[in-house]
Amino acid sequence: MEKIIEKSAKQIKERIEFWFFNYFNKTKKDFNGSELFTLFELLNAELQIELKQRLNLESNEIPVLVLKISESEFIVNTTKKFIRIDSDKMEIINYAEFEWHNGYKSFVVDKEKKIITKHNGHLSEFGLRKRNGEIIYWEIPTGVPGFGFWNVTKKCELIGRKFKLVE
Repeated sequence: MEKIIEKSAKQIKERIEFWFFNYFNKTKKDFNGSELFTLFELLNAELQIELKQRLNLESNEIPVLVLKISESEFIVNTTKKFIRIDSDKMEIINYAEFEWHNGYKSFVVDKEKKIITKHNGHLSEFGLRKRNGEIIYWEIPTGVPGFGFWNVTKKCELIGRKFKLVE
């Protein structure tokens, strides 16, 4: 049996940020909040307030990363879960339920030209597999933002499996 490690929300936030900076091989000063996949705290203050009001965070939960899907749709990684929000609904996958990413489904923009998921500027369904075998598909950006999300957040299964959040 694996050992469960107690961590504060601040420690888990720092771990997620470490994975983020490590993947992009950059530091915090290299980001300004305008990126499609960025640090929540770098978003403009109005958007932070709006998203926090809609997220219903627990008292010991911190929003860490945000992936912008559209002007009204976002995936927020907190210290506890993935939250997909749009103008009228919210979907949640707790890290304790999350097993791994299944990756992108392939897609065709038109019959003449097949676009692969490494191209920027498109959206494609992306699978998040839960421990019970269920796969949830959310549309996310392709290219650098989507692959960044994939590579950074796949490690969130460690949070659900190995870390116990404490005050």
